[in-house]
Amino acid sequence: MKIIHTSDWHLGHTLYNHDRIDEFRHFFDQLETIVADETPDALLVSGDIFDVSSPSSTVAKMMKEELLAIRALSPSMTIIVTAGNHDSASRIDVDRQLWRVGGIHVLGGVSRNGRDYDFSENIIRVGDKGYVAAIPFVNSIYMPRPEEGGKPERRFFWEVAKALEWKNTDGLPAVLMAHLAVENSDLRGHADSMIGGIDWVSSECFGPAFDYVALGHIHKPQTFDGGRIAYSGTPVAISFDEDFPHSVNVVTIAKDQPVEARTVEITQLRPLRLFPEEAVGYKEALRKLKKLDKDDDCYIRLHIDRTDPIPADCSEECVKAVKEKKARFCTFKIEEDKQKRDAEKLPEMTVSEFTEASPTEIAKRYLSSLADINDETLEKYAAMIDEIRNDIAVENQI
Repeated sequence: MKIIHTSDWHLGHTLYNHDRIDEFRHFFDQLETIVADETPDALLVSGDIFDVSSPSSTVAKMMKEELLAIRALSPSMTIIVTAGNHDSASRIDVDRQLWRVGGIHVLGGVSRNGRDYDFSENIIRVGDKGYVAAIPFVNSIYMPRPEEGGKPERRFFWEVAKALEWKNTDGLPAVLMAHLAVENSDLRGHADSMIGGIDWVSSECFGPAFDYVALGHIHKPQTFDGGRIAYSGTPVAISFDEDFPHSVNVVTIAKDQPVEARTVEITQLRPLRLFPEEAVGYKEALRKLKKLDKDDDCYIRLHIDRTDPIPADCSEECVKAVKEKKARFCTFKIEEDKQKRDAEKLPEMTVSEFTEASPTEIAKRYLSSLADINDETLEKYAAMIDEIRNDIAVENQI
């Protein structure tokens, strides 16, 4: 069985309020070419179809049009799309039966009978090639608790495996789709270690019933267990920290054989650039930004250090600097002098010092420790705090 594995489309994502719909269409153009060239038996999309649970009508329409266009390219190919933690399971499931009429499986959740899950609609046969256990994001708090103890994820996927084996009586290749965070994953590109509140899952949860595990949720492409377990990653970069190639996986699976997998890189219509490569003072960085080629179509994170004071209206100045250019200014990456920061680190306050200090003094101590606050801005904030305190005092006297 040959599949294309992709995930984490995050359709509708905006980067610092910049619309990206043309970038997603650029991805779909490439995906259509890959489908036409590879002629797979199945296309699997493992969650986070949309960036938000309530996408705009424009974004929802684009998703429908693109899936139908891909379906038209290869009518015999099975398309399976599952919801991720960014998606609304109920919204996705509203059109489940309608999608099925078009030969496309779009699943928002897993049915339940009381405390027990019913996987009958999630086990999908791919022609005479194999089976896919299509499992959308399921929060572990709703998974059955084993009576003998242990993690609920292990019991949950054991039940998925049993449901799959009950249908797969011919011993055909079997794939599991899931949207979760596997222990020891490379989290580069994610904003924090919480990963959307999803608990970590051990790769040992995915037993031998699954010849390939097509995962979504982690944005960096990576594999485990010799390639049997894989994240395809995001096809379109979602943040400046996703400084790695973006791709989809093309996988050939044979029962009880090592998977044959390769990646097909997705080119980015509008790259995310750290500019300049080496941090410079704000004034020098702004000068370089103004000299950027007007046809250089990219997103910019300006790379600066503390050589110069950073003015309060720095963002407005940078936006103005690229106003007549294709480049889109987004944000800053400020490099700190660690030795200097350590030397300037504020001493701890005793309880008596804290109680004797005014609210303005405490606020100034906190603000002075922030990387992006200069002396001029600090004094402005302090003045605002004093003004608020005076207003409150006047009101209390009335």
